Amino acid sequence: MPTSSPVLLFDIDGTLLQSHGVGRRSVNAALTDLAGETFDFSDISFSGKTDPQIFGEILDAAAERGLPVDRSHTDAFLSLYADRMHANLPEATVEDLPGAVSLVRRLAAEGAEMGMLTGNLEPLAYRKIERIDLSAAELPFGAFGSDHADRNTLPVIAAQRASKRFGREVAHEELVIIGDTPRDIACARAVGAVAVAVATGYYSADDLREADLVLDTLEGFSLDRL
Repeated sequence: MPTSSPVLLFDIDGTLLQSHGVGRRSVNAALTDLAGETFDFSDISFSGKTDPQIFGEILDAAAERGLPVDRSHTDAFLSLYADRMHANLPEATVEDLPGAVSLVRRLAAEGAEMGMLTGNLEPLAYRKIERIDLSAAELPFGAFGSDHADRNTLPVIAAQRASKRFGREVAHEELVIIGDTPRDIACARAVGAVAVAVATGYYSADDLREADLVLDTLEGFSLDRL
């Protein structure tokens, strides 16, 4: 558990909000933009992965099916996806998950040090939380899929940014990574951070039992439980 003031890092999809498939629809459209056609990639899980990791896996599968793409097209694919998401998000159904918004607002009012740790590209991360009426004022920094494809590297980046923002050296052990997948737990374990898991995504509380704290929803979270 953290030895001093913890720095809370929230995942987005499945943790703070549910966007009801707008990401997959936008990926599908972006792949069509890139390759001239698409394919059924429903067997590729997005949960807990960074966007660059997901897109690399889709490009590998597309190439195996004979589409004229490979991993060298990752940046172009991500750019097309971002364009599609910016166009689609305003009309998409995006819902906050139980306790998420009230928790972030309460912690912000209490002066908690908070940010995000998510596989989303940074601009899209902020667009998503805006849809549930959260803002950069409440989650002012983070580490994102646009920073690195390997989620286990993101806590290191987050600690560096937290240190700069809060004017003190933030140790990895002070990070509290809050997410809804085993990959969130794994990235916390990779640096000795605290793992808080919430069963509001695709995984059950039992699936997430390796976390330091497992919650049914964020309604059950408080700093004194760390």
